[in-house]
Amino acid sequence: MQQIPLKTRVYGPYANRLIQDLTHSLQQKFSKLDVAFTKVRTNKRGYVSVTLTGSDEEFVANSILSEYDTCPTFEELTEQSTLSGWLIDVGKVGYGLYVDIGIHNPETIDVLVPLHRLREQLELPRRSLRQIAKSLLLVDNLPVEVIITSIDRRNLTIEGSLSEQFLDRLDKWMNDEHERLFVFGANYSMIERALEKTHHIEDIYEVESIGVHEHVLVCKRSTRASGIIAAIGPKLRGVPMHIFIPREVKAMRDGAT
Repeated sequence: MQQIPLKTRVYGPYANRLIQDLTHSLQQKFSKLDVAFTKVRTNKRGYVSVTLTGSDEEFVANSILSEYDTCPTFEELTEQSTLSGWLIDVGKVGYGLYVDIGIHNPETIDVLVPLHRLREQLELPRRSLRQIAKSLLLVDNLPVEVIITSIDRRNLTIEGSLSEQFLDRLDKWMNDEHERLFVFGANYSMIERALEKTHHIEDIYEVESIGVHEHVLVCKRSTRASGIIAAIGPKLRGVPMHIFIPREVKAMRDGAT
């Protein structure tokens, strides 16, 4: 028997359904092997762990980890390493952004991206954290990549900076004519069904999966993201959604410089 902690989170009003769908997906994928998924559960932050048993459990465990990755430990963390995570508690403090990279054993430790570093990287001098987050739509559960810049092992703190890959993604979104709708806390099939039921599947140019349960709906040029959220919102009630309109984001950003 093996218990595998995955770097995958479930959250929001459909957390139980996401667990069920993930379990079903794993069962279907490895149905021809001798393995049983005896337990799929989450911790207080929503991170998924899978318990499996069977003669093929070692192979299956390695396959799952290659697809979903595993959470790092504080002890193995090194400076200048690049790690993925999610923004958390945005706006609750004014001195920086916190990124949840999955360190929760023996205790939860998030990465702080200090305000002065955000100002420098995003070229937004003298702006408050609230202004920066609002102007660039930096919201809770947005997947990001951070580079670890310092580790204080005595005080159990970590600092980092936003990765170039994440900054490039922001730049791409801002300089694209397509409006976007962020949908967090749902899987692809749930979003697809909502679009089909509301007859908006043809209004979406592309769905960017930036996480297992985080997706960006790229609207066609003739489609407004506000119309999509008004239509599918009732079908995914309570799921966090955010509208990204490039011209408005650029105007807010330029106004904050």
